[in-house]
Amino acid sequence: MAGALLGGCGNNSAPSSSAAAPAPAPSSSQAAEPSSEAPKENKDITVGLVMKTLTNPYFISIEEGAKKAADEFGIKLDSKAAQEETSVEQQIAIVEDMIAKKYDAICIAPSGSKEIVPVIKKAQEAGIVVINIDNRVDIDAAAQAGISVPYVGASNYDGGYLAGKYLAEQLGGKGKVAIIEGIQGVDNAEGRKNGSNAAFAEYPDIEVVASQSANWETEEALNVMTNILQANPDLNGVFCANDMMAFGAVQAIEAKGLTGKVLVAAYDALDQAKQYIKEGKMISTVDQNPVGVGYTGVQFALDVLNGKEVPDEFMVELSNVTADNVG
Repeated sequence: MAGALLGGCGNNSAPSSSAAAPAPAPSSSQAAEPSSEAPKENKDITVGLVMKTLTNPYFISIEEGAKKAADEFGIKLDSKAAQEETSVEQQIAIVEDMIAKKYDAICIAPSGSKEIVPVIKKAQEAGIVVINIDNRVDIDAAAQAGISVPYVGASNYDGGYLAGKYLAEQLGGKGKVAIIEGIQGVDNAEGRKNGSNAAFAEYPDIEVVASQSANWETEEALNVMTNILQANPDLNGVFCANDMMAFGAVQAIEAKGLTGKVLVAAYDALDQAKQYIKEGKMISTVDQNPVGVGYTGVQFALDVLNGKEVPDEFMVELSNVTADNVG
């Protein structure tokens, strides 16, 4: 059903079938048991969409997908976001407010995979359905808290591997590379870093000379990349764990006159990244179908509210945008 609905919402890539098997019925800790009360009509259902930020076009695309689902199903959607992707406390406060206002469901892309767990538990205990999207809630922290949250997203490990593999291939299997990471310790950042490292490890002549965080930010990545280039003037390539950081890396590379000599692979498939690929400033960016993530998150929230089972995990399909297919 999820695949059929997503196919009709105009996404570029269809969701994979890796999560096709239904999950066990949600536990009471999920606050997802069908209510004994008469179900609400769709027009009376309010779903909160809690994002890391809405200054990053990637999250705007997730919101776009969520709005498509809300419009299609006739429910109310309230989108909220922190000012910055690192504003964990602000995001927690947003969820607290939604709990106080008794929203029916919350779809959340956590800024902090561990830090968000207590407030998610509080929401579930208040009878609010919670769907985790984009950045996975820390599994160990959730288990310790005694909660389970359905997850909709993409495999960050596979995406990082896809980007790292392509970069290594474009370098002919040899050279010095760097990794600009997202927020350290957060699930999606760690997955992308680990995936790219696994790809690089397959090439004995590829050496990872630096791996540093720029916290998803363009300006910070500009500074990090500048420092990496100063320490490694013979650098051949860099994998940036999101496009926003890649834009900073591109600026640093341009400032050194190394465009086309230091290859840049990234992640998110933003329009600017695609333009940079056309111009030869980047070689690739991973598309993880954010519209599909937002759409499916809202769809699953409504399904649970209607007493239906949803998968523990649903992965959308990844693709790598390169000069060969960017057009």
